[in-house]
Parts: sequence; C-alpha cells; structure tokens
Amino acid sequence: MMAYGGLRLGEALSVRLRNIDFNRMTLHVAESYKTHRFKKPKFGKTRLADLPDYLVQKLSAYVKHLQKEGLRSGQGSQVDRLFVDPLENGSWPYSQRKMQGLMRKVSKQAGLERRHPHDLRHTYATILLMAHQSPGYVQKQLGHSSISITMDIYCHWIPGEGRKGLENALLGNRSAQKVVPNWHILAYKQKRSQ
Repeated sequence: MMAYGGLRLGEALSVRLRNIDFNRMTLHVAESYKTHRFKKPKFGKTRLADLPDYLVQKLSAYVKHLQKEGLRSGQGSQVDRLFVDPLENGSWPYSQRKMQGLMRKVSKQAGLERRHPHDLRHTYATILLMAHQSPGYVQKQLGHSSISITMDIYCHWIPGEGRKGLENALLGNRSAQKVVPNWHILAYKQKRSQ
C-alpha cells in the first residue's frame, strides 16, 4: 500500500475494505492509525488516491483470502480492516513499531542498508516524478497540503530531469539548427522604440 499507493504507514494500517473502490481503482484515505488510536490523515484532510491495477488485483485476492480465513475460523466472511494483527485483542491493526521492525528484518535479510517503511512512500513519489507525472498529481496522491511541500521533498531526487527537451521547449523546431535566439536584443529594441 505504501510502495504502490503512496500511503503513509498509519494510513496503510488503517485501510478498510469499504474505502476501496475496485472498479474505479481508488482508495478513500479517510483515517490514520497509531498506538490504538484512529484519527484523520495528516493535515486533517481525507483524499481519494488512484491505485494501480497491479495493487487492485493484489488487494482483491487478499480480501478473498481474508474472507476464506474468516469462514474457516468460524468468524464469518465479513471483512472490515485489512491489516488486523491476530495477536492483538480485538480488531486492531498491526502497530507501527511492528511494521518498522519487520522492515528492518527484511532489509537485513536482503542485504540492504536499514530501511524504514516511509522509504516506500518516498520511492513511490520519486518513481512518479521520474516518469514525468505532474507534480500536482503527485501532490494529490501523497496528500500534501501544497505542491511546494512535494517539490521541496522530491525535486532533488530527479537530477538532470529538466534538461530533457530544454532546447525544444525554448527554441521549438529551430533547435536542430543550433540557433541562439536574440530575445534580449529584441526586447531591448522594442523597449527603445516605445
């Protein structure tokens, strides 16, 4: 959910089945979870996030698995929260601390530097921006309160991305001719003639 949906850890842990629209491939990010407490997402705003087809398919299969497990254990096929910790009393999601520990363990087993769950969200945003998705769209997906937050955090992760197409953007079809425009001269002449 964090790597393919751009969610914060607390947002991912609090996902409810009713918040996923499998047909429209969206998730209504309505709450966040931390230490046996549910609250609104960061900045107090809910949002609608697009989900990639791959994630929607995985979530659909996971929900069917949860329904089968519920029937097998005699609890019924009703599914509410997707990431309930079976070791907790009640229907509490996994704790953020457990998820952080799991990420540390997986990173170590994979021979990687220590990674944190939030790194998955950073990876998601960076991949979108490197694929030339609109920064405004990335802001919406992440739930940032302003586009400047998105760009302040992620812009430097894309070195040299602005160079691609620079000449074409400034010179149009003349870029192949290596023409140097004299805009400063034209502007100066227009100013003097006024």
